[in-house]
Amino acid sequence: MKSIEDVLKQKEARMQQLRVEIEALRVVAPLLGAEQSAAAAGAGGNVTVIPSSPRQDDKVDLSSFLSDVNS
Repeated sequence: MKSIEDVLKQKEARMQQLRVEIEALRVVAPLLGAEQSAAAAGAGGNVTVIPSSPRQDDKVDLSSFLSDVNS
């Protein structure tokens, strides 16, 4: 059985890495959306723009954490 402290540290590190990656995507997505909008305007196509506002309702899924602890 894994130490619960070790699993928790791994999960927290992974969550922080995902937060960094999500923030990077939020910065880049509007830039790509603007580029695609300009291209689509010339071609008459539709483009979906992803909003860049951060979500405050980040929830933690404990099921994967508990499965790691029990293994």
